[in-house]
Amino acid sequence: MDRTSDGSELLTGPGAGGLLRSAVGNAGGVLRTWELDHVDHRPGRSTKALYRTTVSWPEIDGAQAPAREELFGASAHVGEQEKDLLDAENSMVMTDGDINVRVWRYPHDPWLPMLPKVCYPDVVGRTLVDMGVPLMPGTAEHVPIEVISYRPGRRAVLRAQLPDRGLYLKVMQPRRSGEIVERHRHLLAAGVPVPRVIAHREGLVVLEELPGMPLSRAILDQGVDACRAEDLVAMLDRLPASLFPLPMRPPWTDSIEFYAGIVSSSLPSLGPRVDALVREIREGLAAVGRRQDLSAHDVVHGDFYEAQVFVDGGEVVGVLDIDTVGPGRRADDLACLLAHLSVLADEGSTRRIDPAVQQRVLTAIDAWQEVFTRRVDPTELALRSAGVVLSLATGPHRQQEAAWQAATEAIVRIAERWVEAARTAESERIAAQQAGPTGSGAPGAPAPAPTQGGHPSPRTPPQQTPPPQTPPAQAAPPSGTPDGSPPAPRGGAAPQAPIPGDDSPTLERRIPPGLGG
Repeated sequence: MDRTSDGSELLTGPGAGGLLRSAVGNAGGVLRTWELDHVDHRPGRSTKALYRTTVSWPEIDGAQAPAREELFGASAHVGEQEKDLLDAENSMVMTDGDINVRVWRYPHDPWLPMLPKVCYPDVVGRTLVDMGVPLMPGTAEHVPIEVISYRPGRRAVLRAQLPDRGLYLKVMQPRRSGEIVERHRHLLAAGVPVPRVIAHREGLVVLEELPGMPLSRAILDQGVDACRAEDLVAMLDRLPASLFPLPMRPPWTDSIEFYAGIVSSSLPSLGPRVDALVREIREGLAAVGRRQDLSAHDVVHGDFYEAQVFVDGGEVVGVLDIDTVGPGRRADDLACLLAHLSVLADEGSTRRIDPAVQQRVLTAIDAWQEVFTRRVDPTELALRSAGVVLSLATGPHRQQEAAWQAATEAIVRIAERWVEAARTAESERIAAQQAGPTGSGAPGAPAPAPTQGGHPSPRTPPQQTPPPQTPPAQAAPPSGTPDGSPPAPRGGAAPQAPIPGDDSPTLERRIPPGLGG
C-alpha cells in the first residue's frame, strides 16, 4: 500500500483502483470502471474520497447483466483514531500498518447511519411515517428523492417530493442533530424565517421547504433586483442576541493557512502566491485590529452565501443552514456572500455562465458592496472576502472538476483582487483621515475596489492603485448595528475552533437521483 503523510496520494492516485477492486470483490462484485468524484483532504491527518464506479454483481443480477452505476466512499486516517464511527459492519478496512483505509458502498456511510433509511424512494416514505410525518394515503410506498449534496462522513442533504409539498432531509452525525433542531426552534420563535422542523431523529432532521427561490437562482435572472442589500443586512441583524453565548464559529480567515496548505498540496505551483495571500490577509487584519476591536460583536450566520438565502418578489423570505449560528462579526457574513458571488461572476471568464448573466452578478456585487461598507469596515470586508475566496479555491480539486487546475488558479486570482481592494480601501481611509473634518470624507468611508465598479473585477488583473485625489463622502458607523448604536453585549462566548475541513466551504457536487445500490 502506498505511503503518504495523510493518504491523499493513495486515495486520489491509481492505487485507489486496487482498494476499490478489493472492496467490491469482497462484497461479491466485479469492478468494471472507476473515477474519482470528490475528495476532502486534511493535510497531514486524513483524506476522504468519493468514487463513481460501474460494478457487475453476477450472483445478484446474473453473469450477463449490465454493470450498475455505484458510488463508493473511502477514508484514509494517519496517526489519529477514527471518530464518531457508528456503522463499521458495512465497510471494509485495509491497512499497511501506517495508513488505515476504510471503504464503503453508498449509502452505507459509517458516520451517517440514517442515510440508508432516506436515500431510496421505496424506503424513505416508511422512515417519514415512523417519524410521525403525515403522508397522503398510498404515497409512502414510493417517494421521489433527489440527492442535493453528499460529503462522505460529514453530511448529506436530500429532497423528498410528496404529492402536496417538498421536504428537505438533512442527514448528519447523530451527535449534532439535537442542537440543530433547537437552533431552528429558537430562531423561529425570534421571528427569523428559517425552515420549520417537521420531525427529527438522531442523525436526521426533516425540514419544510421555504417559499420563493434561492438567491443563487434569482441573481442569475434578476441581478441586483433579486433583493435589496439592506434587506440582507437587516435579516442578519434579526438573529437574536440570546444566541450570543453559543460556541463561536471562527471566521474563514482564521483557517487560511489550512486552506492555503490544501491548495499548495494539490497544485504546488500556486504555493508562493497563496503564501503571499496568507501573509497579506494576516498583516492587513492585524493593522485593522490596531485601530478597532475585532472581537465578536454580533450574532452571525456563519456560512452566509447566495444558496442559503430565499427570495420572493424582490424580498428576502428565508434563510437556510443555520448550523453555525453564533457570535462573530457581521463583516464575516457579508464577506462570505461577496466572496461566493465573485467566484460565481468569474465563471463568466471561463464561459461557464453567459456574459449577460455575468454582468448581472457583477452589478449586484457593486451595489451590495457599497451598502455593506456602510455597515462594516471596508478594509476588513475586503480582506475577509479574500480569505473566503481562498477557502473556495480548494473546491475544484475537492470536487474533481474538469480542468480543476485552471479553475483553482482563477479563484486564487480573485482572492488576489480582493486583497488589492483592501489596499485601495485602506488608502482611501488614510486619505480621508488626513483630510480631516474639512475634507469630503471620513475614516471608514466606503471605498471602491481597484478595478471597475465597487468590486474586484474578475476580468482585470490586480494592479497597484494610488490613493484617490478626492476621498469618499460617506462615513461608516462603528461595527455593531446599522445606525452605529452599541453592539450586542459580549460575554459567555468562548471561541471554540472546529477542526478545519469539518465544515469546509459549501461548494458541493450534486448527485443524480437514484445513483447507488
